Amino acid sequence: MHFDSDPIILDEPTNNLGVAETQGVLRFVRSARDSRPSCIFIAHNIHHVFQVVERIVVLRRGKVVARNIDPKRTSIEEVELILTGMSDEAIRKAASSPGA
Repeated sequence: MHFDSDPIILDEPTNNLGVAETQGVLRFVRSARDSRPSCIFIAHNIHHVFQVVERIVVLRRGKVVARNIDPKRTSIEEVELILTGMSDEAIRKAASSPGA
């Protein structure tokens, strides 16, 4: 890890870590987020994401499907629906239902 770089990109930094080590990494990510103009945290653990980020961008199959999600105003469940594509399906069903 090179600490004097900008931006910092962390790809799955908590993968395969124990609880204490994970908490240490999440503390580092929060500190980096607060002190650097660009800190990118890539993770599949949505609970870790919500603990440390200011903005969420969702990629599905290599394409951006949602950007600028505010974790303070959005639930984990809502982001999971976006991640899985279920929100897209709900929108399509509502649009194609009679009377829509």
